[in-house]
Amino acid sequence: MVRKADPFRDLVNLSEMMSRILDDEVHHRLGQRDSTQADWVPEVDLVEFADKFVLKADLPGMEKKDMLVEVVDRQLVLKGERRLQRAISDEKYHRLECAYGKFRRVFPLSAEVACGQVSATYANGVLEVVLPKIKNSHPKKISVHCEIE
Repeated sequence: MVRKADPFRDLVNLSEMMSRILDDEVHHRLGQRDSTQADWVPEVDLVEFADKFVLKADLPGMEKKDMLVEVVDRQLVLKGERRLQRAISDEKYHRLECAYGKFRRVFPLSAEVACGQVSATYANGVLEVVLPKIKNSHPKKISVHCEIE
């Protein structure tokens, strides 16, 4: 399959890579390393419908036990780890282009989610998460009264 070049995707990937490099350098100079920092960034599609959000994430070669989906404060958090399976034999890698290690993605959501109804399926290397919206989830208006002396 031939894949068309997408300069915008390349730009986003470059931006994320530069951000990780700069973060690593800052943490190295400060003698710190954030244990939640991502080693790679899986590609996702996040689509909003009138009644739900649907996230699809490309996570080939992963096991269900190595991924976690959470909804926290109107944010969808996707994290996990893809491990490199090494055999005992003497292997000689000529290329190792697939990304391995920990990842963490956070997606702000524009509406409240019915957490008890969230469902996730994982098949053929794709994680699909369906997040139903809470009906009548309108922003709450709060009146503010203040007195000036």
